[in-house]
Amino acid sequence: MVKILLADDEIETRDNIISCIDWAGNGLELVGAAADGGEALELIKRLSPDVAILDIYMPRLNGLEVIERCRAELAEPPAFIIVSGYSDFAYARQAIRLKVEEYLLKPFRPRELMDAVQRALLQLELRLGTAGSDFFSFVLDCQGKSPSSAPGRYSLRRERQVLNAIAVGTSEDAERSVDEFLADCVLGQDVSTALNYGELLYFEICRLVMERTGRFPTENVFFSSGWTREGVYGQLSDALRRAAHDAQELISRGKNRSAVIVSAVDYIEEHYAEDLTLSKIAGAVFVSPPYLSNLFKEKMGLNLTLYIHQVRIAAAKKLLTDSSMSLQQIAEAVGYRHEKHFMQIFKKLTDMTPSQFRFKKKG
Repeated sequence: MVKILLADDEIETRDNIISCIDWAGNGLELVGAAADGGEALELIKRLSPDVAILDIYMPRLNGLEVIERCRAELAEPPAFIIVSGYSDFAYARQAIRLKVEEYLLKPFRPRELMDAVQRALLQLELRLGTAGSDFFSFVLDCQGKSPSSAPGRYSLRRERQVLNAIAVGTSEDAERSVDEFLADCVLGQDVSTALNYGELLYFEICRLVMERTGRFPTENVFFSSGWTREGVYGQLSDALRRAAHDAQELISRGKNRSAVIVSAVDYIEEHYAEDLTLSKIAGAVFVSPPYLSNLFKEKMGLNLTLYIHQVRIAAAKKLLTDSSMSLQQIAEAVGYRHEKHFMQIFKKLTDMTPSQFRFKKKG
């Protein structure tokens, strides 16, 4: 059985997840449920789950802080699935940095959670090289197969060849490495397994682009469960070749400019509590304000002012959850001089007031 730990401070959400999944029927054992991040960390250390499903916002420690602690303190941390009701670049960026296996947005259906568990376990198995383990069997069982009947295996060596070709090779190198990956790992597989392997390679291509350029690819590659077994090889080849080509272009365009964005983002995250202006940030990274403004929009997909607000509101949510500071004190602590302005921005980005958020988190 694959051991699962769930952590969410909202009782209703936690109970709904527990009740809507047929855990045993899917080869899973729910070994624990935590109401806050501190309890989640304690249970992970004590119970050694294979997968930890964590809400991003919890008292004591948030989901990302739990992951950081586990990475630092445990020899073999579990696979992590982050569950969040908030979709913005700041959280996704930190999740990528922490190598979170899956990032799931509320609300979601039971099938989506099961798919996320399956993908997270597959990624963990690939990184640990533990074929034959309970969770590898679970992944294959989800595809209607047993380990002994699997005709092919996902190859980390082929994955690395694709990523290296994208990063430093020519377009021909990238296409050839994709073809070799497909021939070794996908040829002869059923549609479900082929799609899983294709999606996993695509996830790693996106991770590479994110690490090299500071942004996600703007065009998503489409994978369809409606593809036939006869056609899936060619369709995956087209999709992954296109993804590799787009990734090469993004990395090539960003080589000389991504350092500016990384420096600007780091500066914002270190100085968000100060009176930040475009001119001040541009001066800190040694470029002109118009250049930084245009480059930030191009590379990050949002304007610089919005990103500053996102970072500040993320910090405010932690203070609202973990402290008894007044709204005025929190506003000043995250860079807003006036409580009213802080409340307006908070409401705009979260669809609730700071007080509503605090009440929801603290009950």
